[in-house]
Amino acid sequence: MKAKITVLIAALFLPIIAFGQAVAPPPQPLHFVDDHWTPYDPPTEFPEGSTVHRVVPGDTLWDLAAAYLGDPYLWPQIWERNPYIKDSHWIYPGDPIAIDVAVQEPPAEVQEVIPEETVASEYSDPGYTEPEIDEGEPRPLGSTADVYCFADLVQDDSIYPFTITSAERVDFQDSFSEGDIVYIDGGVNQGVAAGDRFFVLNRIRPLKRLFDKPKMGRIYTEETIGIVYSKIGQIKVLCAQEDTAIAEITYACDPVDIGNVLQPFKPIPVPLVIDPDPSDRCDVPNGLPIGRIIYTRDDQLEIGGGWLVFIDLGSTDGVYPGQFATIYRDNPVEGMPRLVLGELGVLTVEETYSTAILTGGWASVYIGDMVELK
Repeated sequence: MKAKITVLIAALFLPIIAFGQAVAPPPQPLHFVDDHWTPYDPPTEFPEGSTVHRVVPGDTLWDLAAAYLGDPYLWPQIWERNPYIKDSHWIYPGDPIAIDVAVQEPPAEVQEVIPEETVASEYSDPGYTEPEIDEGEPRPLGSTADVYCFADLVQDDSIYPFTITSAERVDFQDSFSEGDIVYIDGGVNQGVAAGDRFFVLNRIRPLKRLFDKPKMGRIYTEETIGIVYSKIGQIKVLCAQEDTAIAEITYACDPVDIGNVLQPFKPIPVPLVIDPDPSDRCDVPNGLPIGRIIYTRDDQLEIGGGWLVFIDLGSTDGVYPGQFATIYRDNPVEGMPRLVLGELGVLTVEETYSTAILTGGWASVYIGDMVELK
């Protein structure tokens, strides 16, 4: 069924320029679609119940994310939901943009739920009833910086095809930031073209496997499980020559240096979540997969709320973006309940690991602490 869309007649087109940066020329050629001119091939039908916005002059993905999702930094989610938009800087009055981008959780197995029998005690109030809980509205689990400025864990350095080899101001400065021009060792012969975008990454170190139990203060074995690269920014190619290209740094989390490697850019949506019942000290094991916190930025051993981490559970373990997990530690006294420390939420998922953010807790968390999916 076609979603009902209010058609707003607008001017021919309006470039969308984010953050005041230079952008590539508008896509060409224009052609007449439905009732407006556009270089794209926008869809004409949407699933029933879809929220669809018709672009008007002055719209930007940044503004639409602020208006519909409550956070302008979520604009990559809208872009990913509308793959016909080839360049996020250029959207055209009259084009339809789907806004319904909430993260869909995988269907849970239907199981018969047997109500637990309530046993009264001398401390219980027979007149007390549990209050109704308002599930609330979906919220972003983190920020754009959380997904674009943390790290990757890879098995092979050679997966990164290109390197920043020089810069326009290389004679005057050692590090570079937004707006600076850099040169890369890939061009037309390597498939690079004007408008291509890349992540910029910096090699940190090989990541070793954790001991099951720390030995005299040592938490890592000598077995390597991957190589950590920190995401430090993004570039956009201005022009490509045979085997080289000139690019502009469009986003920088940290200083960009000569020798940093490049990875083709892809939008990373921030999961939208409805907060589950919070973890508490009385949580008991639930039988779901258990992993560990294996890495934090700068190898910080003691961390707290809002900190980003790697956990050694991934898609092969059934993890999905927006899932929550309880953080705990085994009780040093045998036979005693585990020590529940807090909880985390999963931002992004790879095959063997995931990036997560600590969302709550009441005690310090350490590398090596356990996580149990919720």
